[in-house]
Order: sequence, then C-alpha cells, then structure tokens
Amino acid sequence: MAKIISVRFLEVPEKINVGDNDTDVTVVTTIEFHELDILGKIEYCLHLFVYDVHGNIDPLLIVSNWDESSIVSIETSLDRRDDYLGKASVIFKADKELLTIKTPMALKLGSIDSRSTYYTRRLEVFATATPAFGRISKWSEPYDTQFRY
Repeated sequence: MAKIISVRFLEVPEKINVGDNDTDVTVVTTIEFHELDILGKIEYCLHLFVYDVHGNIDPLLIVSNWDESSIVSIETSLDRRDDYLGKASVIFKADKELLTIKTPMALKLGSIDSRSTYYTRRLEVFATATPAFGRISKWSEPYDTQFRY
C-alpha cells in the first residue's frame, strides 16, 4: 500500500483580493509506494481537498470511490466551520518508489461569506489516494417521503 509522505502548497499569494473567483495555486504531493504496488503498477487516483481552517480542523469522513471520492466535514468545535475552497483529482500509476505530483488548482480564495469577518485565510490541503482496487463507497441520492397522519 502507498503512503503519502508530504502534501504542501508550492506557492500561495501573499494577498487575496476580495471577490477574486480564481486564484492559481500549486499543490505538491510526494507518495512512497510499497514494492507490491510497483510490481503490479497499481493505478491510483489522488484527491486533494483545500480548506480554510478556523481553529481546530473539522474531522473528515472519506467516501472512497476511485475517481469521484468525496469527503464530508464533521463540525465538532465551537469555532466557525471550516470553509471548503476546492478540490482536484489526478490519476497516476505506481511505477517507482517515490513519486512527486505537482497539481495546479484554481481556488475561490476571494469568495467570502458576508456573515463572517475575514482578515486571513489559513489554507490546508487534505490529500487521499484511492487505489484502482480496494474499498469503494457512495451515498445514494436523497429521497424525500411524506408522513401520513
């Protein structure tokens, strides 16, 4: 099984203009592979989720499903809820011991909630990689039904 060694921003703008919908950033992820991954040339899908974290990080529930994995934040602190800013996905194969992936992303850093006050953004990236075989999961579409009295 692979192991994510590091995930980091290559560069983040020092200043963000309020109202800017697309801010270009690059995320660099380094992954180490197990020998069996390399022998099987296992295909993975790397998912990157970017948040503006307020206080403690909200725990995440990962719904792994190959190239459409998603996460659900579980608000547990009394601080503001973390702001989801965007995601990216990259498919790759395990063909050497260490792989570094540079992923360009366009984030909505200038979009703000009018009910909150902003001075800074504390950006953090959550990286998860789903192998071509392994666990799969998915939520159903919501279905509403009515009570009868």
